[in-house]
Amino acid sequence: MAQYFTMPGLSADAEEALLEDWLIKEGDELSEGQPIATVETDKAVVDIDITDDGVVHRLLVDTGTSVPVGDPILVLRDKDEDPAEADRLVELATGASAPAAAESTPEPEATHEASPPAEPAAPAKSAPEPGAPDSVEPSESDVAPARTGRIFVTPIVRRLAREQDIDLSTITGTGAGGRIIRRDFEKALAERDTAASAPKAAPVPAAAPEPAPTSIDPAAYPDAEFVEHTKLRKIIARRLQQSKREAPHFYLRRSVRVDELLALRTQLNESSSVRISVNDLIVKAAAKALVDFPDVNSVWDDAGSYRLATVDVAVAVASERGLITPVVRNADQLALSALSATIKDLASRGSENRLKQDELVGGALTVSNLGMFGIESFEAIINPPQSAILAVGAAIKKPIIVDDAISVGTIMELSISADHRSVDGALAAQFLSRIVELLEAPFGLLI
Repeated sequence: MAQYFTMPGLSADAEEALLEDWLIKEGDELSEGQPIATVETDKAVVDIDITDDGVVHRLLVDTGTSVPVGDPILVLRDKDEDPAEADRLVELATGASAPAAAESTPEPEATHEASPPAEPAAPAKSAPEPGAPDSVEPSESDVAPARTGRIFVTPIVRRLAREQDIDLSTITGTGAGGRIIRRDFEKALAERDTAASAPKAAPVPAAAPEPAPTSIDPAAYPDAEFVEHTKLRKIIARRLQQSKREAPHFYLRRSVRVDELLALRTQLNESSSVRISVNDLIVKAAAKALVDFPDVNSVWDDAGSYRLATVDVAVAVASERGLITPVVRNADQLALSALSATIKDLASRGSENRLKQDELVGGALTVSNLGMFGIESFEAIINPPQSAILAVGAAIKKPIIVDDAISVGTIMELSISADHRSVDGALAAQFLSRIVELLEAPFGLLI
């Protein structure tokens, strides 16, 4: 049966994604799970997979197009199906002339959730991230471009408009085909709140609008080369700014002596074909600590917290396109050799932009290690929607006091940034202390 395949919700707060390249062409026969397109998300460039078998009837979106989540990007039909039904879906999605039967139907009055002229085929399910409110299957009125008397709007905006009692007909959409997207709604909401809080006074002539200020005056840097931000860099900046603004960060620091940890690493590498890094041991310690403190292994949402069923730890990796955080699944259950191999594989494919979307989401904690660059200590920004991030500095020999005598030990600085909404200070302190215990008595990491 002919159906749409829609742009999946590629992250919890995604409203749109950039379709970089098609990996298929019209007429291709597809199998479930086959990659069909390369999409730029807020974390990396990933491939999206088809969710049903079928034949590509029509590609609805050109490469280089930013597509709202839930909008159709292709029409898929069965191999032996009459193309007429698929053609009808193409007409609905592109705004071409509808079938004669539909044309004879009178246009309904404007509504926020207009009924389609005929019962549409169910769109192909795309596999959004769990809990993402934007990632719902659209109705025909959600995916078709604007037509006279109808309002086209993303599902999340329709819900927010009901909650805030805002008339969608008063909002001008800036999305594809005049579609009302979240930024349009937020602008209208801000304007309404501003108008409501303004004192009642006699109107005064409005001053001529001034141009919006820029953060940098280009004239001050006449010889500088201007390099436009990539979409990924803009999204990274937006997400980190959002995290720092919305998540009430607090920071705890601990010093950990790692002489025994380094000795264990040497022994392991002498007897194993897989080279174990200090970072591998730290990720393992963090995973085991999450098992002991399951309340840290949760993510915050305004409606409630999600307590995660598995211990998945994200690892910060630098790539040419920007910072990415691939997730090691079931990190607590992996042997050190398997954990190390997994991290190396994720980092390698991440630097080449070959990670899948499901490898970039999940987990409640990220480990960010700058020790290999000689950084002694730092504080990191939480990777939303996670609850904490562990910042790891370099292992440096320092004078220490042992049994009232000065000695030399190898010291590493750890810092945890935690979201105070979901993790209390005492809980974060106990969690960080458990990581220190595991690193100072590292044979526990092998059990």
